[in-house]
Amino acid sequence: MRFSIRTRLTFWYVSLLTVSLLSFGAAFSYSLFRIFMYRMDGQISSVANMMVHTVIRPSGQLFLPQDFDIILERFFGIRTAGNYIQILDQKGNLVARSSNLENFTLPISRDTYINALKGKTTFEVVRTLGRYPVRMVTKPIILKGKGHVAIVQVASSLEGMEAIFHSLAYIFTLWIAASAIIASAVGWFLARKALAPVAEITNTARRIGAENLNERINVSVPDEIGRLASTINEMIERLEKSFQQIKQFTADASHELKTPLTILRGEMEIALRSRDNEYMKEVIASALEEIDRMSYIVRNLLDLAKMDVEKESAPKEIVELDRVLSERVELLRRLALDRGVSIDILKNRPASVPGNQVRLSQLFFNLIDNALKYTPRGGAVGLYLDTEDGMAVFRVRDSGIGIARSDLPYIFDRFYRVDKARSREVGGAGLGLSICKEIVDSHGGYIEVESDEGRGSTFTVKLPLAVMD
Repeated sequence: MRFSIRTRLTFWYVSLLTVSLLSFGAAFSYSLFRIFMYRMDGQISSVANMMVHTVIRPSGQLFLPQDFDIILERFFGIRTAGNYIQILDQKGNLVARSSNLENFTLPISRDTYINALKGKTTFEVVRTLGRYPVRMVTKPIILKGKGHVAIVQVASSLEGMEAIFHSLAYIFTLWIAASAIIASAVGWFLARKALAPVAEITNTARRIGAENLNERINVSVPDEIGRLASTINEMIERLEKSFQQIKQFTADASHELKTPLTILRGEMEIALRSRDNEYMKEVIASALEEIDRMSYIVRNLLDLAKMDVEKESAPKEIVELDRVLSERVELLRRLALDRGVSIDILKNRPASVPGNQVRLSQLFFNLIDNALKYTPRGGAVGLYLDTEDGMAVFRVRDSGIGIARSDLPYIFDRFYRVDKARSREVGGAGLGLSICKEIVDSHGGYIEVESDEGRGSTFTVKLPLAVMD
């Protein structure tokens, strides 16, 4: 059976309090016991010492009249009331005892007797004398030149101490039980109050779905729960952005694929009704162009989907960017010649980066091809590859039509095209720069653009250089 956090917090709080109170009670009781026993030992030791100097004559004989305890108290001022006194000879035989012992005898164990013969004083608790235990001291009487002559035993009842400790145990039991009950109620209330924001977070999170991702959890206090709510809000914000991108992507992809399909359908219907062979050839040629366009869009979409999967598992190798640049330029030089645009490598410094050579080649191809597409005949495209601050820096600068400042923040979005008519004319689908950004991001770099409308554009890519051993 699993309990709620509130129940567990209350249980641990009450358990900790109970253990603390029990520990305090045990420590207090032990300290009080030690103090009580210390004072008791001092009291019976004092009586025993006075007995040693009172009941022995200089000759070594015992002076013990009947009811000696009463005589000692009345005539010598020795306070014996409340104490049990017993005198033994050197062999351990009873010689005399105080009147309050009546028919009882203070016991002496073998170990205590041996200690007395050795001149040692022994303190012990005796539980065989009457209803209550007694604290007893056994002290040997030793005279100079005579040796061991007798043993004095003095005991005092622990009835008062036991009564105190029984009352103390009763009070402690009631106190701990009452404290545990009160702590349970207070702990339950405090846990409920402390976890109230969690319940609010839970209810809000349950309400939030794909249709209302704009809702956020209220963050009232910047504590641990507040940080949790902020983290969940950040996650919801990312989800909202992802959902918006998916919706936009789906709408744009549907639109981009719907246009060529509509053209194809219309041209095919006209071709079916036409008997002009030349016209049918034109229709078929146009249909092939639309098919190529759809293939291009689908291929780019597959590339984007594949890159999303490859982000975490793409294999890393050392890629020589200077060689990739030379190969891409040779591949595109013929295309640049057909379009009447000059293409030149102005700087190609050796630079190696860790990454995927196929994707980096695609990055270079897309950026150079994009520059050629939007540069009018007679224009020029300049390419630069350099290193700075531990980064490989690749720049593509063209003298083309440029990009309006209002369009710059969106040019890396999928299916975003600056000039729709111009893009359709050159065959663009608004996916090339999106693919470039995905490739750069997956390699730990960044891409930026500087452009003025009518003055050309400069795309700059920076990638971390490979660390050579």
